[in-house]
Amino acid sequence: MLTNNLTAFYDVMFGDVNSEAPMHKLEINTLQKVKVILNNPTMLGQQIPALPAMLVRLLNIIQDPDSDVSSFVEIIKQDPSFAMEVLKKANSATYHRGDKEILSLSRAVSFIGLAGLLRIATTLLMARVIPCKPIYYKMFGKQIWLHSVQCATLCELLADNNDENGFDGYFLGLIHDLGKIIIFDCLSNALAEELTSLPGTKVFKELMTEMSVDISYLIAVEWNLPNVYSEGLRQQKTANRSALAELLYKADKLSEVYLLMTKGIISEEECENILTTYSVDKDLWHEFTDIAVKIEENMS
Repeated sequence: MLTNNLTAFYDVMFGDVNSEAPMHKLEINTLQKVKVILNNPTMLGQQIPALPAMLVRLLNIIQDPDSDVSSFVEIIKQDPSFAMEVLKKANSATYHRGDKEILSLSRAVSFIGLAGLLRIATTLLMARVIPCKPIYYKMFGKQIWLHSVQCATLCELLADNNDENGFDGYFLGLIHDLGKIIIFDCLSNALAEELTSLPGTKVFKELMTEMSVDISYLIAVEWNLPNVYSEGLRQQKTANRSALAELLYKADKLSEVYLLMTKGIISEEECENILTTYSVDKDLWHEFTDIAVKIEENMS
């Protein structure tokens, strides 16, 4: 049984074979690539995907206290094909509970609220950042993105339950694993050069876990995201965290617990003990797990 929650994501991805063995050539090559990127701002800038322009505009509007619902709707309307994507998602089982189809963005707001509309728009825009190379998406990208959206959902629920900004919680959860995108892209390149064995040693997993947090923070800085997001990511490695950063930390750990439970790696009883340790309301957890199932269904 896998019990090291520090490397839970990597344990699910690669398994626990030979975990105590020294790092092999593939792992060493990948680690070297990631370290070079971390220590070279120019190379990091080349690796970081561009932030979608519409997302920049939406985030700017969110920070503007004088903005209203129409401001958000007008920005989304500027890209008709994207507006159609938003409406399609608004009509999915994850968001829409009614019988009538939602045919306009204004109608979408009345059904799912502005928060729901923003959640859909930012999720669709951030999905464009995930590399689409077949080997990458099949082996790593889909699982990273699924975990990110599920973590974002739980972080929003926790934020709402703790009188914090729900959208900030959601977006922070959505971007918290950006570092893994860079790391797994490097791993994909290494696999293309030498497909001998998948990485699985404990030391490799722990180093990747630690470095992915650093890279996520550096990406947020490179993107010039509002301080609430970049600081929320930076504080994942510190003992003193803001209220929102603490909620992200909890959401990340618990969404990984959910991943382990769905893979049969830990039992429901073990999961309940962890929820007690983190003082998570069971009704909130059940709400999250219901949504998490729908999120995965929509991605399959």
